[in-house]
Amino acid sequence: MYKLIRPVLIAACALGFTSVANADKPTSESAMKFEVLMRASTSLERAHGLILTGDSAGARKIYLRTLNNDLTTMQAARVHNGLCVTYIMDEEWENAMKHCDAAIRIVPNNWRFYNNRGNIYLETGDFDRAYEQYKEGLRFAPKSMIIQHNIDLADGRRSGSRDGKPQDARPI
Repeated sequence: MYKLIRPVLIAACALGFTSVANADKPTSESAMKFEVLMRASTSLERAHGLILTGDSAGARKIYLRTLNNDLTTMQAARVHNGLCVTYIMDEEWENAMKHCDAAIRIVPNNWRFYNNRGNIYLETGDFDRAYEQYKEGLRFAPKSMIIQHNIDLADGRRSGSRDGKPQDARPI
């Protein structure tokens, strides 16, 4: 997480110094754009926190509002992935797939997006396609314990073995 935030923090510090030095000058377009990007980042963190507490509806509202902002490529992909997760939580598979696909179109090399698309297939009973998506995610994160757990889960469901316990795929 720190790796993602570090460049933003550095830029925020630089912007703060520039703002103090140029306090009598009108706000530049780049400074306004930076403020919008920072607000989007804060919104993404708030929405993620709501997902962690199980509030899919609250998270979805934030993600949908954030989607209307001027976003970086990665922020747009993260918004779609977040929407995918909220729809998975509510078992709205078609909407979940639409947003997972959008996230992958925007950033095609993020393992989390393939993991979540695999989760949709897993929960809808298409174990072979789930397995394919998890394997694709492993190309980008070969040591991911989350994807490995989900592959094991898909293998178990494909073979009909659930050890008598319901288990859920792990979304990201």
